[in-house]
Amino acid sequence: MNKVLFFVLFAFQLQAQDTIVFPKIDAFKRNVLEVSYGKPLGNLANKYESSITTAFYMRTKIAKRQFVDFGVELSGIVKGNSIDYNAGTENIRLDGSKSALFLGFRYTRFLFQSKNENFHIESNSGIGWKYLHYSKPEDEIYDDLDLKPTLNTIGISQGIKFMFYGFGLHCNYQYAPYDLFNKKVEKNFGGSSINFGLSGSWNF
Repeated sequence: MNKVLFFVLFAFQLQAQDTIVFPKIDAFKRNVLEVSYGKPLGNLANKYESSITTAFYMRTKIAKRQFVDFGVELSGIVKGNSIDYNAGTENIRLDGSKSALFLGFRYTRFLFQSKNENFHIESNSGIGWKYLHYSKPEDEIYDDLDLKPTLNTIGISQGIKFMFYGFGLHCNYQYAPYDLFNKKVEKNFGGSSINFGLSGSWNF
C-alpha cells in the first residue's frame, strides 16, 4: 500500500514539473480611428468656419500604460474664406481652403484604467507636419503663373480621451502657426483650433 501511494505521489510530482505556464497576452488595441468636428480659434477663425477630420493611428507600446501612435489626419474644410497671398510682383486673392492634412506621431498615456481594462482615460500629446491646401484663382490671367500656395508648418496637439470597450469620446487642442515658414501670407495668420468627436480602437 505504501509503495502504491509513493508511486502515485511521484507521478503527480512529475506532471506538475511538466506543466507549461503561458504568459498573459498583452492585447492592447493597436489601431485607432477618430472622427471629429473642429472649430478654428483666434485669427484662424477668419480663414474658415469649421472642419471635419478623419484620423487613423497605429499604436505601439513602449511601457506600462504608455504608447506611441503613428498616423495621419485628413480634414475637409467647411466654408473656407479667400486670403491675400504675395506672389512676388503682385498680391493675389486665393480661393478658400478646402482641405488640410496632419502627419505625425503622439505620445499616449493611460491616466486611469479600470481593473478589468474595459474603461480607461488617456492623454494624447502630438507633433507633426501640418498642411493647409490653397489653390490659385481659376481666372485665365493666372494660368501662366507658377504658383503653389499650400501652407506647410509644424503642428502640436494636446488631447484627452475617454474609452469604454474600445469606443469613446475625445477632445484636443491643436496649434499650427501657418505663417511660421511662409512670409507670403499675413502675419499672425492664426493656427489654433479645437476638435471633439468619436473614437474607436481594435486589432486586426
